[in-house]
This record gives sequence, C-alpha cells and structure tokens, in this order.
Amino acid sequence: MLLRVILKSGLLAVIAFSEPVTFRFDEAPIKNIVYSSSFWLSSSAAIDPSRGNRLMFQVGYCTIFNQQNNDYWSYPNVDMGLKITKNLSITTKAYGYYIQEEAPQVLGAGIQYYFGTNNDTLNWSTCIQRVDLKGLEHFRISSITFDIRKWISLRSTKLRIGAGSNFFKENSYLMGDNIPTKIEGQINFLGLDIIVPLSIFILGIESRMNDDRVSTTIFLQKEIF
Repeated sequence: MLLRVILKSGLLAVIAFSEPVTFRFDEAPIKNIVYSSSFWLSSSAAIDPSRGNRLMFQVGYCTIFNQQNNDYWSYPNVDMGLKITKNLSITTKAYGYYIQEEAPQVLGAGIQYYFGTNNDTLNWSTCIQRVDLKGLEHFRISSITFDIRKWISLRSTKLRIGAGSNFFKENSYLMGDNIPTKIEGQINFLGLDIIVPLSIFILGIESRMNDDRVSTTIFLQKEIF
C-alpha cells in the first residue's frame, strides 16, 4: 500500500513541477543543459529478470531537478527490450520529438546481464548502454552508461536498487567567446525503481540522484510475448 502511494505521489510531483527542457545555449547555462541532457540519456529500461516475456516496450515522462539552478526540466523516454536468453537482454532507444523549434533525436543500444545460473534467482544485473543525442542546432552528445542493480521482491511489487556512472562527450556547433567547443564529464548516481504490475501494464517510477541533480521518471511498460 505504501509503495503504491509513493508511485502516485511521484506521478503528481512530476506533472506539477516539470517544465519544457531547453536545448539552446542562449536560453540557459551551457553546463546545466549539457549535464542534464546526459543525465536524461543515462536512464535504462527496467527489464525484470524473473518474468518470462521476451519483448517489452517502455514509455515514460522524466523530470530532472537541478539543485544548483533550482529548475525542473522534462523529457520523454522511450525504450524497447528483448530477452535473448534467461541471463541476457538487449535494449534500444530510437525516437525523436519536436520542442521549441528543436528536433532532438535519441539513438542508442545496450545490454543487460543477469548474474546466476538456471537455479538462481538472477536478482543482480548490470547494464551497459551507449546513447547519442543528435538533431540539435547548438550541440550533440555521445554517452556511455554503466550501472549495477539488485532486484528485490516485495509481494507483487519489485524494487531495483543500485548505482552507476554516465560518461559523456559533448561537441558544440555554436561558436562564441563563452561557449566551449566540447565538454567531457562523468555523472555518478544512485538509483531506485519501484515497479508494480497492473492488469495489462507495468507501472513504475524510476529515481536517480547525485549531489547536483535528481531525476524522476514515471513509466508504463508493456510486455508483448
């Protein structure tokens, strides 16, 4: 019951506080735009190793709070996952959208490996993914994310807890005295997902955080077969 209340509260918070993101260097601090964009790209699909379905789609709505600038920016998330074996899944991100005369394109792929043998519960997993952000007027980003998670069952509810790092490289198209040609960085984070199966969908809330930013994503997941 408590976890369902947390899910509903998270959904209301995301809707209430989020604002459209800006990808233009003349509208917000450059470092804030780049780091928040890469933090958004580091989100990974929550593929439960205990479920038998092979193909899943996950659609979410992400809000990132930047504690230094006290702003909330919102982003869409679209993921697809395919279980190759009991221990291995592949994931993809391939989508775009239109916002404020910008057309960001997210392209990437990754793998999730679940540790153990056929007799184990496979409750530990690791994810490695490469995701690029393209199609913008002022910059592009290439990122690689690595995380380790543990799955915990609480009746029908699942938790995914762990930590990870996002390594990124940004290249600027816009030239100017105060605009760096490239920015490289690393974002370390802690992650907690809460996942509740519904009648035909799986409802989840993903939270990732570090000293500078907090990311909250509400998502719906549909397993195909």
